[in-house]
Amino acid sequence: MTTAIIQLVVGLLLLAEVCGRIFGWTYPTDFTYRICRPFWIPFPMKIGVIITFVETIACAILVYRGIIGLF
Repeated sequence: MTTAIIQLVVGLLLLAEVCGRIFGWTYPTDFTYRICRPFWIPFPMKIGVIITFVETIACAILVYRGIIGLF
């Protein structure tokens, strides 16, 4: 039960970080600037997109495992 709660919290934090980067832009240049900076670390565009994609998959898996583990 404790691991399920930890997985759920970590998954939701990762999801909040991804959503903040993807939906928190005003201009198109802001989007490309934010997508290249996962965890506020500058990366090249291709690597930033790959990290964002992997982070989205990881948070979905963690949230799913956390919710299933609670029941």
